[in-house]
Amino acid sequence: MKVIEINQFGNVDVFYEGSKELPPLKAHQLLIKNYATAIDPYDVAYRQGLYGGADKLPTVLGSSTAGIVLAIGSEVTNFAVGDRIAASPHLRSYAERLTVLEKQAAIIPDNVTFVQAAAVALGYQTGYQAVTEELDFQKGQSILVHGGSGSVGFAAIQRAKEIGASQIYATASSKGKTFLQQYDPAIHVFDYHSEDFTQMTDKVDAIVDPIGGQTQEKSLQLLKAQGKLVTTKDLTAKAESAPFDSRAFYLNSGQTLADLLTDISAGSIVVKINQSDKFNLENLKKFHTIFQEGHPLGKLVLEF
Repeated sequence: MKVIEINQFGNVDVFYEGSKELPPLKAHQLLIKNYATAIDPYDVAYRQGLYGGADKLPTVLGSSTAGIVLAIGSEVTNFAVGDRIAASPHLRSYAERLTVLEKQAAIIPDNVTFVQAAAVALGYQTGYQAVTEELDFQKGQSILVHGGSGSVGFAAIQRAKEIGASQIYATASSKGKTFLQQYDPAIHVFDYHSEDFTQMTDKVDAIVDPIGGQTQEKSLQLLKAQGKLVTTKDLTAKAESAPFDSRAFYLNSGQTLADLLTDISAGSIVVKINQSDKFNLENLKKFHTIFQEGHPLGKLVLEF
């Protein structure tokens, strides 16, 4: 099968076309014919060498897939050949076919496209999980979401709004601020280039932090006494010792993805697609460059 992989870290020119054979299907795996994969921050950073992994080169990147089940392992019980599914594997989705674990996969509703499903499999799922599971966010609570116009942040904002947040605060770039205020003028958005979010007068019940570092530490002063902060980055020493419920998390869950896709199907969660194009070497390089240089609003998705 055709893949696009890397055998060294660096700029987009490290990508090249290759061919691989998949190993025999394991008991709890699904074999997927890939129909769409998104460009995710994790894969851009991995290609640059920011996550290590030199001992695993050559590597096929890509951490989101939407496609059709071609075969199932002997112990698979919840899926069948022909099902439309989405998943977030750890790498391997820049390929015509790939395997995913049953527990990572979710059925795609009929009115959700492969492009939409691939777009939300990683970042949106993370933001949705942060609010729903990690924060156990409740109606009437307030929330601050950093990186509000990114995939994690935008999903977190939408899920908090869906639950019934009393007030939503967010940080974003200037173009991200415009985007979020067009989505919902009630969101109080701070332009992180020119505004100091720590000047907000109210403290909040919950914070979603996909940024880390100083942003995470400054956020602690904005939490109520029983507030919670969740982050996709490492906790700083200050956050570790703070008298708040602060935690770092990352977990792919097929059930969480299924719940998210159900909300997308019902129209309560909006998927923002920036561009989609055909999966090939040229377009993969182009989309990685666009993401790295500009962090576009909305997802970049490649279709097979």
